[in-house]
Amino acid sequence: MQFQIVQPTGFLKNYIKHYCFMESGIHDGNIMERVIPTENVQLMFHYKTPFVVFHPNDVKIKQPRSILSGLNDSFSDVSTNGETGVVFIGFFPTGACHFFNFPLSEIENQSVDLSDIFSGEIKQIEEMLYFKETIKEKVSVIENFLLKRFSPIPSYDSLLIQKGVDIIKSCKGQTNAISLSDSLAITTKTLERKFSQYLGKTTKQVIKLIRFQEVLQDFSNNKNVSLTERAYRNGYFDQSHFIRDFKAYSGYTPKEFASKYPDFNINADYC
Repeated sequence: MQFQIVQPTGFLKNYIKHYCFMESGIHDGNIMERVIPTENVQLMFHYKTPFVVFHPNDVKIKQPRSILSGLNDSFSDVSTNGETGVVFIGFFPTGACHFFNFPLSEIENQSVDLSDIFSGEIKQIEEMLYFKETIKEKVSVIENFLLKRFSPIPSYDSLLIQKGVDIIKSCKGQTNAISLSDSLAITTKTLERKFSQYLGKTTKQVIKLIRFQEVLQDFSNNKNVSLTERAYRNGYFDQSHFIRDFKAYSGYTPKEFASKYPDFNINADYC
C-alpha cells in the first residue's frame, strides 16, 4: 500500500488541509483498517475499486465512487477490495462549509454518494479521475471541481466559527458549550445553531471530537504514560468516563489502543 500527501494550491490552502492519495495492488491482498472520527468533513473519490465498509452493527456496505462524509461519532472498519486507488480531501474543520451549500448537520454520521447531491457533474469527475494518469493531473481535476463549488459563507459567521474552533483547540477540548459561548459573546443556542450548520455537529459534540483528537495527539507524543495520568492530563477525573468516551470513538479501550498501535504517530498514520 502506498500513500502520498499533496498540498492544495492557491487560496484553497485556507480551507483544505491536504489531499491524501492511497493506492494498493491485487498482490497486496485485502487490507483492513479502522476509521475513527475526526473533526473534519471529508470528501473522497475512488478512481479504482471502491472499499467495503463494515459498521459496528455488522452492516457491510460497498462504498460508492464519490463520497462526502460528515462528522461521525463512531468508528468503522474499511477493507480494500482488489486493486484500489482513492484520494481523500481533508478539509479544515471550518473549510467544508464554503463548498457545500446546505447545513452540514444534514450529513452528520453519514457518508453520502456525491451523485445524489451533484448528479451528472460527479460522473464526469469520476471519469476524468479514472483516465488521468498522474497525481498532479488528478489534483487539477479535483481543484477545478472545488473552485466551481466555492461559495463563501458570511464573514461574521466565518470568523465566529473559526474563533470558536481555535478556542476549543487552545484548551485541548477541555471546555464546555456555556464557557465557549461566553467567550464569544453569543448565546449558547445561537452558537449551537451556527456549529450545526457550518461544522456539522452541535457545540458540545464538536468539543468532544476535538478533545478526542487531543487524546490521540497525546498517544502520539507520549508513549509511556499510565492510564491514570493520561486521563488526568486530558481533563478526565474519572477513568471510567475516559475509557467509555475513548472506546465509543475508536472501538478500543485506551489500553487496547496503546497495545495495538505502540508506534502510533498521528501525523503519519491518521490521514
